[in-house]
Amino acid sequence: MPETKSTWTALKELRTRFGAAKALKHAVFRLINRFVYFDCFHIIVLDRENLRPLDPDKTRRLSTKIATLDDLKEMEQQGCWEIQQRKLDFFHQGDTCLLSYVDYHLAGYTWAHVNGCPEIVPGLRLSVPKEYLYNFAAFTLPQYRGCGLQSFRHHALLNHPQWRDKKGLIGFVIHTNYSSRKGQNKSGYTKIGTIWLLGGKSKFYTHISRDLRNMGVKRVRRLSTTGKENTNRC
Repeated sequence: MPETKSTWTALKELRTRFGAAKALKHAVFRLINRFVYFDCFHIIVLDRENLRPLDPDKTRRLSTKIATLDDLKEMEQQGCWEIQQRKLDFFHQGDTCLLSYVDYHLAGYTWAHVNGCPEIVPGLRLSVPKEYLYNFAAFTLPQYRGCGLQSFRHHALLNHPQWRDKKGLIGFVIHTNYSSRKGQNKSGYTKIGTIWLLGGKSKFYTHISRDLRNMGVKRVRRLSTTGKENTNRC
C-alpha cells in the first residue's frame, strides 16, 4: 500500500510538471517493467560550440578539482553524496570524478569515463566515438542548485588538459526522465539517437539506432581470460 501511494504521488507530480500525456507514458513503462525489462535511452551530445556561456557573477564563486580516492571514501562515509561501491569501482577502473565547489564548499560532482567503453547500466557496455568524452553521474546538493554548476563543470571538463582534444561530451538520459531531459536541453545537449532494451535485468536484447551505429556506437561484449566479463576495458 505505501508503494502504491508513493507511485500515485509521483505520477500526480509528473502530471503537474509535464502534462497528462507524459505522466501516462511514464506509468505505462512502469507497468510493463513489472513483467519484462523494457526501456529506451536517448544518447545526447554537447559539442564545444554549444557550451552555454558562463555567468561571471556566478563563476567567481565556483571552483573544481579532481577527486582522490580519499575524497570519495570520505564522501561515502558522510552518506549524503550518493557515493556507493559502484562509483568507487568506476574510480578503480580509471574513471575520473570532478568535484565542484561553491565558495570553497563542496557542492557536487560529475564523472568522466576515459577508456572509451562505459557501462551505461549494469550489463550494457558501449563503445563511444573517441572524439567525445563520456560524461555521467552528475550530482549537486539541493542547496547549491541554481548556482550554475552544471555548465561550469562542462567547461571545466572540456578545458582540462587531458580532454582539450575532445569535440564535446556524450551521455544518455532515460526517455521518461523528463526532468533530466529538460535540464540537458537547457545545457545545450542534443539527441543523436536511441537505444532500446528488452528482456530481463541480467540478459536483454539491445537495438541501437542507425545514426548511432554510423558513429561507431555499439554494444561491447569483451571477455577476460577467466571467461567473465572484463569490466576494466573494452
